[in-house]
Amino acid sequence: MYTESLKSYLSQSASISKSLGSKGAHGFTLVELLVTITVLGIIATIAVPSILTHLARLESQRVKHQLKNTLSLARAESYISRQDVLVCLSNNGGRCHRDSDEVLLLFVDNNNNKHFDSDVDVLLTQQDLKLRYSTVKLRVGGRRHYTKFWGDSGKPRGHFGHIKYCPTASYNQAMYQISFNQAGIVKHKLNEDHPTKCGA
Repeated sequence: MYTESLKSYLSQSASISKSLGSKGAHGFTLVELLVTITVLGIIATIAVPSILTHLARLESQRVKHQLKNTLSLARAESYISRQDVLVCLSNNGGRCHRDSDEVLLLFVDNNNNKHFDSDVDVLLTQQDLKLRYSTVKLRVGGRRHYTKFWGDSGKPRGHFGHIKYCPTASYNQAMYQISFNQAGIVKHKLNEDHPTKCGA
């Protein structure tokens, strides 16, 4: 009796294992695959805008700190070393431009040509901006493509202004200015208080 029950149990187990093995060998059916893809698509549709918004917010914070730190360093370095130092935006080759958005340069302009020349000038810091959701624009009096912090005082006399951060993606709501006044004081100004006029 016991032996027959055991044989019956083993036979049923083998039958179930064979059935499961057969299912595993064939994989998902087309309907199961379509349902899975549809569910994943719905999840992605819901999650992606939130993720992109968060990434854009992180970029705006990172760039704010890069700009503020570089301008504060320019003020301190010019005063301590008693040399004129320049801050500018550049795309490549050290050529400064008001609307460049790839690199932020801080350097001593030994040949006084208002651009960074690696064989002559002294590079103090170079910040790769790596912008994906925005652009930056330098706005200094006289439509200059740089700002100069004078070595005798550490102040940007006649070279004060701001760098504005302007979003290029619809999910990036950040818009602000990093300003530097006659005294060289660096401030973060929100668009609500000081309109950036990014479209202008």
